Amino acid sequence: MDMEQRDYDSRTALHVAAAEGHVEVVKFLLEACKVNPFPKDRWNNTPMDEALHFGHHDVFKILQEYQVQYTPPGDAGHDGAQGSQTAHKNLDGLL
Repeated sequence: MDMEQRDYDSRTALHVAAAEGHVEVVKFLLEACKVNPFPKDRWNNTPMDEALHFGHHDVFKILQEYQVQYTPPGDAGHDGAQGSQTAHKNLDGLL
């Protein structure tokens, strides 16, 4: 089953879990399903944006830590730079 399927607003299960603050679901999707932590919905929001917007700082932190270590499937040479840049960009937006 494709855990990265999108709905009519281009939101993934990770977007919804992050927006609702479901820590265990977020961990399952990231760790067991290895979903992409960077998807953008039709409003250009990522799951990290959703967690931050709705005040789920525990989910935000989980996503932030995962993004740094994430390697896209088939990209063994990826060093996590994209995740690090996204995390820093999101943190800069908080200030």
